[in-house]
Amino acid sequence: MAIHESAAKGFSAGADAYERGRPSYSPDAIAKLVEELRIGPGTRVLDLAAGTGKLTRQLVDTGAELVAVEPIAEMRAKLVAAVPTAEALDGTAEAIPLPNHSVDAVVVGQAFHWFDGVRAVSEIRRVLRPTGAVGMIWQARDPRAQWIRRLEAIIDAADDGHPRFRTGEWREAFERVALFDPIETAVFDTVQRGDPETIVDRVASISYVAAMPEDRREVVLDEVRELLATDSETAGLGTIELPYRAHVYWTGPRALLTETATGIVVAVNVSPGGVPKLPISGAHIRALGLEGDAHRVAPPVHGGLDKAVCLLAVEAIERIRADGHQSFPGAYGENLTLAGIDWAALQEGDQLRIGGDGPLLELTAFAAPCQNQAQWFLEERIGRISARAYPEDARWYASVVEEGPVAPGDRVELIRKPVAD
Repeated sequence: MAIHESAAKGFSAGADAYERGRPSYSPDAIAKLVEELRIGPGTRVLDLAAGTGKLTRQLVDTGAELVAVEPIAEMRAKLVAAVPTAEALDGTAEAIPLPNHSVDAVVVGQAFHWFDGVRAVSEIRRVLRPTGAVGMIWQARDPRAQWIRRLEAIIDAADDGHPRFRTGEWREAFERVALFDPIETAVFDTVQRGDPETIVDRVASISYVAAMPEDRREVVLDEVRELLATDSETAGLGTIELPYRAHVYWTGPRALLTETATGIVVAVNVSPGGVPKLPISGAHIRALGLEGDAHRVAPPVHGGLDKAVCLLAVEAIERIRADGHQSFPGAYGENLTLAGIDWAALQEGDQLRIGGDGPLLELTAFAAPCQNQAQWFLEERIGRISARAYPEDARWYASVVEEGPVAPGDRVELIRKPVAD
């Protein structure tokens, strides 16, 4: 899984500036993460997109076993030098090189906004133990001081649309894929202290600044130097205080079973045709399928009354990923990604009631894999989701007995087909 081009180029070129210019995280914010994620001796913690190890090194004193995943070699080399006790691995948030349910906590510093959110959420849930938790932290410059607002204007002028924390778009993956409980948050004030060149390095470490051609980058950095030398709040200072607000977020895996449900709807996925289908906030299920969804190949291959809705299990996604293939909600074209259901025991005629009084679906047949899904499989081995070889990991088609709305997080009741006497 390739990382964002700007992130790859910028963080590769800017590793030195990143190490010099990025501040340590607020001790209070780190303490909050450690507390909420229950990090300590005997726990295994993954620092995802670990960079040069700024966050990793602040977790060493917890006594936890640390694993750091970082895709950029230049950043990872500095991490290894700074935190030799951590296991450093090449990998991405969308393809974490760890076994299923093998870590107690996942932490992400200054990075989740770069991820393909749906794939990252799916992968984080896969590697976490059921009792684990994920925590994210961003330190954003506090714009209450006038000189910080001027600094932000310089930085914003250099940005041409890159993912950024402040837009809040990173939250959408957690909302559209119901694998985690609602996110909790806390905010802490902190300050970075350094000479003017440290502040310049802080700007130089921003990916899209570091990725610029040298002449353009120097124009931006010279603007920063001029600001620091002339603004009444910073001019002549040997040590400058750059205020931040440390935003901490945490959540844990959502419980998949309740007393009134067999499982839950994890994701509702649609597309104009083809794969992947993308998770949305909800849809109405009609007799011929989900509103807003379409198929590249028309009935009877896909769609129609007997193939109105396609279903897949999250547990299957995790097993398929463990075999090295790419898999995440919507990847193989399923409309509903479900969790908590004994997939291997399903049979034609079983029914699924969604949301208590929502739509009622009836299983009609297994969905055969097709070549459109080959992109997700090692050596294009689409047979990995064949019902003949892997019935527990195959997709099901369903007809719509009763129409109604569906959304991520809806409970699902499995109604077994009556057994004939």
